[in-house]
Amino acid sequence: MKIRVKVPPSPFRLLKERYFGEETRNPRVARAALARLSERLPQDVVPVVSAAVASLIDYQDPDYALAYLERIERYVGPTAHPLPNLAELAQLLSDRMHFEDPIRIAQLKLAEAGGAAAEPSTASIDRLEKFRWDEVIPMLPTKAAAPALRFFQRLHLARLARRSVTLRFSVRTRFKLRWLKWLAAARITRPFSERFKLERVWVERWLHMVDRSLVKQPDATVTIVRTASLISGHGDTYQNGLAQWNAIIDGLVKPACDGTLALHGLGDAIRQAREAAVGEQAQASLLQRVEQLRRSALA
Repeated sequence: MKIRVKVPPSPFRLLKERYFGEETRNPRVARAALARLSERLPQDVVPVVSAAVASLIDYQDPDYALAYLERIERYVGPTAHPLPNLAELAQLLSDRMHFEDPIRIAQLKLAEAGGAAAEPSTASIDRLEKFRWDEVIPMLPTKAAAPALRFFQRLHLARLARRSVTLRFSVRTRFKLRWLKWLAAARITRPFSERFKLERVWVERWLHMVDRSLVKQPDATVTIVRTASLISGHGDTYQNGLAQWNAIIDGLVKPACDGTLALHGLGDAIRQAREAAVGEQAQASLLQRVEQLRRSALA
């Protein structure tokens, strides 16, 4: 008797189905969703959201722009909690969804050189950017990135994974331009990467804390929205900002919303923690200030 084994689709097939067989690949779908949502948005928010949708389509694809619109939509409608600074949240959300990976830098450099019609130019100035290995490796699919990072840990090379690698983005020669175009085109692999997954989790956690503050700590909502500005760029700047954000959320915001920390002036506490994060010991200073605020609330 011949037994047939159903083979799961290959990654190439998944890519083909995702990027050539779905209706959401068409930009008109995202633009139509934007038009419907714009009718319900405050007037000051519409330009921000419109610009974000157009940019996110170029950054990734129309489906990514739809994800942005779905996130904005949760703050619109009769059952939604009113957000006093929706325009600011919309801009910060757009900034965070445009996270800076090597693909993003390649896209920007290529656009600067003329886009798809760019030609090699010896007059162009190369762009040098430092990325950490623990940023580059997560560009791989999850099934490849996770074992690679564990490999560093098993060999006690976690410190090496935090070291920087300098990448050159250039259009000086035909070969370098071809490499740049290839890297920019690699955006189709982003949704399958470990980095994309981590960014999605981070954004959703930020919005979740905003949602909780609307109910539990409404006076602190605007300040919590603005904590997203801690995270920007790439390399050490990105990692340090992310560490500071997690320290504030885990040490102050979440306990206050859970009711385990009687911190009534949550917004002011967040501002104090952020103001403490200055100088070479910014992370240590922030952690120390967070702990002081926790002790004062528990006293």
